[in-house]
Amino acid sequence: MNIVLASSEVFPFSKTGGLADVAGALPKALVQNGLKVSVFSPLYKSIDKTHLTLANNVDIGFDNRTINTNIYKTSIDACDFYFVENEAYFNRDHLYGIGAHDYEDNALRFGFFSKAILDSLKALGIKPDVLHSNDWQSALVNVYLKLFYKETFPNTKTVFTIHNLGYQGVFDKYYMNNLGLPWELFTIDGLEYYDKINFLKGGIVFADAVTTVSKTYAQEIQTPEYGFGLDGLLRKFSYKLSGIVNGIDVDVWDPKTDKFIDYNFNDPKDKIKNKTAIQKLLNLPTKNVPVFGIVSRLAAQKGMDIFSKSIKELLESHTDAQFIILGSGENDIEESLMQISNIYKDKVSLNLKFDEPLAHKIYASSDFFVMPSKYEPCGLGQMIAYRYGTLPIVRATGGLKDTVKNYSNRVKNPTGFVFEKYDSQELTKTLKKAIDLFNNKKDELLKIAQHVMQLDYSWKNQAKEYIKLYKKIYG
Repeated sequence: MNIVLASSEVFPFSKTGGLADVAGALPKALVQNGLKVSVFSPLYKSIDKTHLTLANNVDIGFDNRTINTNIYKTSIDACDFYFVENEAYFNRDHLYGIGAHDYEDNALRFGFFSKAILDSLKALGIKPDVLHSNDWQSALVNVYLKLFYKETFPNTKTVFTIHNLGYQGVFDKYYMNNLGLPWELFTIDGLEYYDKINFLKGGIVFADAVTTVSKTYAQEIQTPEYGFGLDGLLRKFSYKLSGIVNGIDVDVWDPKTDKFIDYNFNDPKDKIKNKTAIQKLLNLPTKNVPVFGIVSRLAAQKGMDIFSKSIKELLESHTDAQFIILGSGENDIEESLMQISNIYKDKVSLNLKFDEPLAHKIYASSDFFVMPSKYEPCGLGQMIAYRYGTLPIVRATGGLKDTVKNYSNRVKNPTGFVFEKYDSQELTKTLKKAIDLFNNKKDELLKIAQHVMQLDYSWKNQAKEYIKLYKKIYG
């Protein structure tokens, strides 16, 4: 089968979150299963095009004009990566906006990207069996394909993956003209959403199959609590909606070969050397206390509001533990954590940045990895933590619920700690259980850590689920 994957970010070329990891790793796994795969993404300022080859020069009909565009290409692991160049739209310091503020012309930027994919495929002579788009930024691919390209791609089927329903690409309705979309589509059954245009909605309506990134999240988004206004639409199209849990790139996240960590290992009993190394690096006391790691966007969605309350309570009660936090996000949460880290310098290391090497060190040195998310479509952190023998502490939502088995007397082969209620006191209780396991049952903790290191959340297995779906819709 010939698969084309469209994504607004793709690791290792561009990244703000988990979408980039998926768009970088899934194609490689599909190729290993015998499929031909091409990936399309914008050519951002951060991507060095001197390492790419000019594949074609294409005229894109968009915004009532013709835009001449270069398409660049490179190949990794037998997968072709194509990049759409547009100086005005993509030659910027950030992918989607500055801080919490999106670029005002994102409707045009990603409308153009979606249209350019189809014009580029036509120019390059690529006829995909399945065109697999991701999130609102490439959702209009499905709309344009069905409206304007059926003669060019008569047999192409579409899969649309929702990575986070909280981000939908909602814009002023007058962009319909710029996007070249007929006003007949501006209805409740089309792209209209509270008198605006909703890109994500278009992706869902016009796709042959819709997936999201865990089975539990596929159910949750059909409820008012998690549906962000689209729960009714998703219930209507539930017949074409399924959940496939993401995988991780096990070559990137491998404690035996990881070039970013201080000491490679394949048994968690050897992790202590990495713990000592990170304590020295971050000026924390070098002692064998429970270390809790966090690599996250510091946002309420990720549970960082209840986390900051919870660790404050723990530290005020003189709990002997250390917390290593990496990430950035919402101002109030950053400030709250800064206050705590200033008071408890010997117990909290706060690193308000993106730092890939440090992220690897945190996974490899922590005893526990905290993900108390309010909602979490899939989550990759818990799967990465397993690779390093680090036990996740999660709330029972989305993919976290699907991938973590709670430590209790009633559960065989537990893999971490799970709490139900979104509440700082519930999180505190759970953190205390983890501390108790570390302090009083070290042999049991080691046994669980050894077990989780054997779990397989590679893309090798998850890719097979996508292949099944591709074959099903392609017939």
